Amino acid sequence: MKTDSRIVISIDKQFYSDNDEIRIHVWFNHNFYTYATLTILSPTGIKIDSSGLKTDVNTTETFAFTCGGQFMFENGCYTIRVECDNVVSETMFEYYNSKNRFNPRVIK
Repeated sequence: MKTDSRIVISIDKQFYSDNDEIRIHVWFNHNFYTYATLTILSPTGIKIDSSGLKTDVNTTETFAFTCGGQFMFENGCYTIRVECDNVVSETMFEYYNSKNRFNPRVIK
């Protein structure tokens, strides 16, 4: 997991299940000249969702994401990555869905 103090990521809690909403707060401590990209990655590196963020210095951007759906078919630690220019910050959350317990590779 990468952390750079120019981009700070925080989330409400560390453990989520199906239909839980994650509030992702991103704080920029640096003046960037391009938009940032927020990406959510599965435990095996599959891109679940992606969004562009404004990078105004000393402001917080908030992104809401609802867990579940056809792309979140793996239980485990998901990565939230924010990238801007050559700066990368990451944090993780754990997702568990009992439907994924016995056959995690089946997308319904």
